[in-house]
Amino acid sequence: MASKLRQSAVWPVAAGVLLTWATACLAGATGRSENIDVALLSERVSVQPGQPFRVGLHMKMKRGWHTYWKHPGDAGLPLRIDWTLPPGFKAGAIEWPAPEPIPTGELMSYGYGHEVLLAVTITPPARVTADLVTIAGAFDWLECKEACLAGSAQLDVTLPVRSEPPRPGPSAPLFDRARARLPRSPEGWSLAATAGPRAIELRFRPPSGVRPNGGTFFVDEPLVVEYAAPQGFKRSSGWYRLTLVPAANAANPPRRLTGVLVLDGLDRRKGSTIVVNVEALSGDPTPAPAQSPRRNWPRVPLYATLVALIGIVVVAALMRRAARR
Repeated sequence: MASKLRQSAVWPVAAGVLLTWATACLAGATGRSENIDVALLSERVSVQPGQPFRVGLHMKMKRGWHTYWKHPGDAGLPLRIDWTLPPGFKAGAIEWPAPEPIPTGELMSYGYGHEVLLAVTITPPARVTADLVTIAGAFDWLECKEACLAGSAQLDVTLPVRSEPPRPGPSAPLFDRARARLPRSPEGWSLAATAGPRAIELRFRPPSGVRPNGGTFFVDEPLVVEYAAPQGFKRSSGWYRLTLVPAANAANPPRRLTGVLVLDGLDRRKGSTIVVNVEALSGDPTPAPAQSPRRNWPRVPLYATLVALIGIVVVAALMRRAARR
């Protein structure tokens, strides 16, 4: 029964003693909720017609608080953005840096602690008649520690329009660091996956000179794995094996394995974080030896698990209600 609740198609969570609707509906480039300071930043100081540029939501959390990745795991909600753009401007998808595992009692979520910049590429039209343009959005997120709060902010940033290529702004280093955390395409890697009743196996052979000593796979689809179960890791004949426990209530084994692989003991410049999207063949792989939990994983007390499950529907209803306003 607990497994069915954890693997529910409804992801929102209320992981704590108190369930509060805390919003920060502030206009301007900065805002804040109960536990997170937010700012809408631009990587460049101006806009050149026809040339894409990046803006991003910078989130700085109070100690112990976190927010969520695009697929939050057992429970949570990803950031939601409703853009208001000048005529002809288009916004791309959120660029999600590799997440962190966030254990909460018997649950495992995927998200971010400390701080994160979630960038989006904005593409202007080839002709812009205005001298100034304003990029605005309504941002909604869930922030959790022992309590889960729903936060929101109305943010905007105004930039001049120039014919010359724009130069980097003061926030450019933040965008550089966020870009370094993005999963890379697995060029030069060999990847294969097998799904069976005992384990889902990801086998990979990295480029020459890349020797990880462990890793974590963040699946990005529901009903694939047991998120909180330890992941196995083993090197075998030049290949590495990472195994996951199949979701107990999945109707069928996955046909594809998709997500992000984060490897331990590697420099990010050597590709420690890669995108995985491979066919999962049918088989019966043996689970690899379980890895020890990382000591630096943030942890939330066990009692939060029960309150999290109770609060799932409540937080979802509140956020849907706010979205309709």
